[in-house]
Amino acid sequence: MDIKLYTHLPEKEESFLSFVTELLKLPLEEASKLYFYTFRIKALSDIPIYKFLERAISYIKFDEVGKKEFLLTLSVYSIRQLLIEHFDLKFTKNLYVYLQNRVPHDFFRDCAPKREVVTSRDLSFQQLTLKEKAELPPYLKVKHIILHFLIIGKCEEILKVVNYLQLFTIADRGDKVELYVPQSLSDFVYLSQEFHRRRFFEPLVLEVLMKQLRGLFPDCFGEI
Repeated sequence: MDIKLYTHLPEKEESFLSFVTELLKLPLEEASKLYFYTFRIKALSDIPIYKFLERAISYIKFDEVGKKEFLLTLSVYSIRQLLIEHFDLKFTKNLYVYLQNRVPHDFFRDCAPKREVVTSRDLSFQQLTLKEKAELPPYLKVKHIILHFLIIGKCEEILKVVNYLQLFTIADRGDKVELYVPQSLSDFVYLSQEFHRRRFFEPLVLEVLMKQLRGLFPDCFGEI
Protein backbone atom coordinates (compact mmCIF):
# COMPACT_ATOMS: atom_id res chain seq x y z
CA MET A 1 0.00 0.00 0.00
CA ASP A 2 1.28 3.47 -0.88
CA ILE A 3 0.45 7.01 0.28
CA LYS A 4 1.40 10.37 -1.19
CA LEU A 5 0.44 14.02 -1.11
CA TYR A 6 -2.07 14.63 -3.89
CA THR A 7 -1.60 18.06 -5.44
CA HIS A 8 -3.55 17.76 -8.70
CA LEU A 9 -6.93 19.08 -7.56
CA PRO A 10 -7.64 22.48 -9.19
CA GLU A 11 -8.32 25.53 -7.02
CA LYS A 12 -11.18 26.96 -9.10
CA GLU A 13 -14.56 25.33 -8.53
CA GLU A 14 -15.48 24.78 -12.20
CA SER A 15 -12.09 23.22 -12.98
CA PHE A 16 -12.31 21.10 -9.85
CA LEU A 17 -15.74 19.72 -10.79
CA SER A 18 -14.60 18.91 -14.30
CA PHE A 19 -11.44 17.22 -13.04
CA VAL A 20 -12.98 15.01 -10.37
CA THR A 21 -16.13 14.01 -12.26
CA GLU A 22 -14.62 13.51 -15.72
CA LEU A 23 -11.03 12.44 -15.04
CA LEU A 24 -11.27 10.82 -11.61
CA LYS A 25 -14.79 9.53 -12.38
CA LEU A 26 -16.12 10.43 -8.93
CA PRO A 27 -19.85 11.13 -8.42
CA LEU A 28 -20.78 14.61 -7.23
CA GLU A 29 -21.60 13.50 -3.68
CA GLU A 30 -18.16 11.96 -3.30
CA ALA A 31 -16.39 14.82 -5.06
CA SER A 32 -17.99 17.28 -2.65
CA LYS A 33 -15.94 15.75 0.17
CA LEU A 34 -12.73 17.01 -1.43
CA TYR A 35 -13.49 20.70 -1.97
CA PHE A 36 -13.15 22.99 1.05
CA TYR A 37 -13.98 26.59 1.82
CA THR A 38 -12.58 28.78 4.57
CA PHE A 39 -14.66 31.72 5.77
CA ARG A 40 -13.96 34.63 8.04
CA ILE A 41 -17.23 35.23 9.89
CA LYS A 42 -18.29 38.34 11.75
CA ALA A 43 -21.26 38.18 14.09
CA LEU A 44 -23.17 40.89 15.91
CA SER A 45 -24.47 38.20 18.25
CA ASP A 46 -22.89 34.94 19.41
CA ILE A 47 -26.21 33.09 19.48
CA PRO A 48 -26.29 32.00 15.78
CA ILE A 49 -22.72 30.74 16.18
CA TYR A 50 -23.51 28.74 19.32
CA LYS A 51 -26.60 27.20 17.73
CA PHE A 52 -24.52 26.18 14.70
CA LEU A 53 -21.84 24.59 16.87
CA GLU A 54 -24.47 22.59 18.77
CA ARG A 55 -25.21 20.58 15.63
CA ALA A 56 -23.17 17.55 14.60
CA ILE A 57 -21.57 18.71 11.36
CA SER A 58 -18.96 16.43 9.87
CA TYR A 59 -15.32 17.53 9.76
CA ILE A 60 -15.32 21.26 10.37
CA LYS A 61 -12.51 23.46 11.66
CA PHE A 62 -13.60 26.42 13.77
CA ASP A 63 -11.68 29.08 15.69
CA GLU A 64 -12.46 32.37 17.37
CA VAL A 65 -9.95 34.87 15.98
CA GLY A 66 -11.26 38.15 17.42
CA LYS A 67 -14.17 39.71 19.24
CA LYS A 68 -17.20 38.08 17.59
CA GLU A 69 -14.99 37.12 14.66
CA PHE A 70 -14.46 33.50 13.67
CA LEU A 71 -12.69 31.27 11.16
CA LEU A 72 -14.54 28.29 9.69
CA THR A 73 -13.29 25.65 7.26
CA LEU A 74 -15.62 22.99 5.90
CA SER A 75 -16.20 20.92 2.78
CA VAL A 76 -18.94 21.29 0.20
CA TYR A 77 -20.18 17.96 1.54
CA SER A 78 -20.66 19.54 4.97
CA ILE A 79 -22.38 22.56 3.45
CA ARG A 80 -24.77 20.23 1.65
CA GLN A 81 -25.38 18.48 4.98
CA LEU A 82 -26.24 21.85 6.52
CA LEU A 83 -28.74 22.61 3.76
CA ILE A 84 -30.43 19.22 3.99
CA GLU A 85 -30.48 18.68 7.75
CA HIS A 86 -30.00 22.08 9.40
CA PHE A 87 -31.71 24.67 7.24
CA ASP A 88 -33.64 25.90 10.26
CA LEU A 89 -30.46 27.62 11.45
CA LYS A 90 -29.96 31.31 10.79
CA PHE A 91 -26.30 30.43 10.20
CA THR A 92 -27.15 28.04 7.34
CA LYS A 93 -29.48 30.49 5.63
CA ASN A 94 -26.94 33.29 5.71
CA LEU A 95 -24.18 31.02 4.45
CA TYR A 96 -26.35 29.79 1.59
CA VAL A 97 -27.28 33.30 0.50
CA TYR A 98 -23.62 34.29 0.56
CA LEU A 99 -22.63 31.31 -1.60
CA GLN A 100 -25.56 30.85 -3.97
CA ASN A 101 -24.24 33.18 -6.67
CA ARG A 102 -20.56 32.54 -6.00
CA VAL A 103 -20.28 28.79 -6.50
CA PRO A 104 -21.34 26.35 -9.25
CA HIS A 105 -25.01 25.40 -9.00
CA ASP A 106 -23.96 21.75 -9.15
CA PHE A 107 -22.53 22.08 -5.63
CA PHE A 108 -26.09 22.53 -4.37
CA ARG A 109 -27.80 20.08 -6.69
CA ASP A 110 -30.76 18.36 -4.97
CA CYS A 111 -30.26 20.29 -1.73
CA ALA A 112 -30.87 23.95 -2.58
CA PRO A 113 -33.98 25.45 -0.92
CA LYS A 114 -37.06 25.64 -3.13
CA ARG A 115 -38.26 28.94 -1.72
CA GLU A 116 -36.84 32.39 -1.21
CA VAL A 117 -34.49 32.59 1.75
CA VAL A 118 -34.84 35.39 4.28
CA THR A 119 -31.63 36.25 6.13
CA SER A 120 -30.57 38.50 8.96
CA ARG A 121 -27.80 41.08 9.05
CA ASP A 122 -26.08 39.87 12.18
CA LEU A 123 -23.82 37.42 10.30
CA SER A 124 -21.40 38.18 7.47
CA PHE A 125 -19.08 35.85 5.56
CA GLN A 126 -15.87 36.44 3.67
CA GLN A 127 -14.27 33.62 1.70
CA LEU A 128 -10.49 33.29 2.08
CA THR A 129 -8.31 32.53 -0.92
CA LEU A 130 -5.44 30.05 -0.80
CA LYS A 131 -3.03 32.97 -0.64
CA GLU A 132 -4.88 34.46 2.33
CA LYS A 133 -4.89 31.10 4.11
CA ALA A 134 -1.15 30.77 3.51
CA GLU A 135 -0.72 34.07 5.36
CA LEU A 136 -2.55 32.87 8.47
CA PRO A 137 -0.46 32.47 11.63
CA PRO A 138 0.88 28.92 12.01
CA TYR A 139 -1.52 27.91 14.82
CA LEU A 140 -4.44 28.56 12.44
CA LYS A 141 -2.73 27.38 9.29
CA VAL A 142 -2.21 23.86 10.69
CA LYS A 143 -6.00 23.52 11.09
CA HIS A 144 -7.47 25.47 8.20
CA ILE A 145 -5.25 24.54 5.26
CA ILE A 146 -6.66 21.26 4.01
CA LEU A 147 -4.30 18.90 2.21
CA HIS A 148 -5.27 15.90 0.11
CA PHE A 149 -3.63 12.51 0.30
CA LEU A 150 -3.94 9.59 -2.09
CA ILE A 151 -3.69 6.06 -0.72
CA ILE A 152 -3.48 3.20 -3.19
CA GLY A 153 -3.83 -0.41 -2.17
CA LYS A 154 -5.84 -3.58 -2.25
CA CYS A 155 -9.42 -3.54 -1.01
CA GLU A 156 -8.65 -5.30 2.27
CA GLU A 157 -5.81 -2.87 2.97
CA ILE A 158 -7.96 0.17 2.27
CA LEU A 159 -10.73 -1.10 4.54
CA LYS A 160 -8.31 -1.17 7.47
CA VAL A 161 -7.32 2.46 6.85
CA VAL A 162 -10.84 3.92 6.60
CA ASN A 163 -11.55 2.93 10.21
CA TYR A 164 -9.28 5.81 11.24
CA LEU A 165 -10.76 8.46 8.92
CA GLN A 166 -13.61 10.92 9.27
CA LEU A 167 -13.89 12.01 5.65
CA PHE A 168 -12.76 10.21 2.52
CA THR A 169 -13.84 9.04 -0.91
CA ILE A 170 -13.04 5.71 -2.57
CA ALA A 171 -12.55 4.90 -6.24
CA ASP A 172 -12.38 1.29 -7.42
CA ARG A 173 -9.79 1.00 -10.19
CA GLY A 174 -10.07 -2.74 -10.73
CA ASP A 175 -6.98 -4.43 -9.30
CA LYS A 176 -6.36 -1.46 -6.99
CA VAL A 177 -8.45 0.90 -4.88
CA GLU A 178 -7.76 4.63 -4.59
CA LEU A 179 -8.60 6.40 -1.36
CA TYR A 180 -8.70 10.22 -1.42
CA VAL A 181 -8.32 11.70 2.04
CA PRO A 182 -8.64 15.41 2.94
CA GLN A 183 -6.81 16.29 6.15
CA SER A 184 -5.59 19.36 7.96
CA LEU A 185 -1.87 19.36 8.57
CA SER A 186 -2.26 18.86 12.33
CA ASP A 187 -4.73 16.01 11.88
CA PHE A 188 -2.50 14.25 9.39
CA VAL A 189 0.56 14.42 11.64
CA TYR A 190 -1.36 12.56 14.36
CA LEU A 191 -2.92 10.21 11.82
CA SER A 192 0.48 9.31 10.40
CA GLN A 193 1.62 8.27 13.87
CA GLU A 194 -1.32 5.87 14.04
CA PHE A 195 -0.48 4.59 10.56
CA HIS A 196 3.07 3.97 11.74
CA ARG A 197 1.94 2.08 14.87
CA ARG A 198 -0.42 -0.06 12.80
CA ARG A 199 2.27 -0.68 10.17
CA PHE A 200 -0.07 0.24 7.34
CA PHE A 201 2.85 1.69 5.38
CA GLU A 202 6.59 1.23 5.21
CA PRO A 203 8.27 3.58 7.72
CA LEU A 204 10.39 5.11 4.95
CA VAL A 205 7.26 6.07 2.97
CA LEU A 206 5.82 8.01 5.92
CA GLU A 207 9.21 9.51 6.72
CA VAL A 208 9.59 10.87 3.18
CA LEU A 209 6.04 12.23 3.24
CA MET A 210 6.58 14.00 6.55
CA LYS A 211 9.83 15.48 5.25
CA GLN A 212 7.89 16.84 2.26
CA LEU A 213 5.30 18.43 4.56
CA ARG A 214 7.99 19.99 6.74
CA GLY A 215 9.52 21.50 3.63
CA LEU A 216 6.19 22.97 2.53
CA PHE A 217 5.16 24.27 5.97
CA PRO A 218 8.34 24.82 8.00
CA ASP A 219 6.66 27.37 10.28
CA CYS A 220 3.86 25.02 11.28
CA PHE A 221 5.59 22.12 12.95
CA GLY A 222 6.25 24.01 16.14
CA GLU A 223 2.46 24.26 16.52
CA ILE A 224 1.79 20.52 16.28
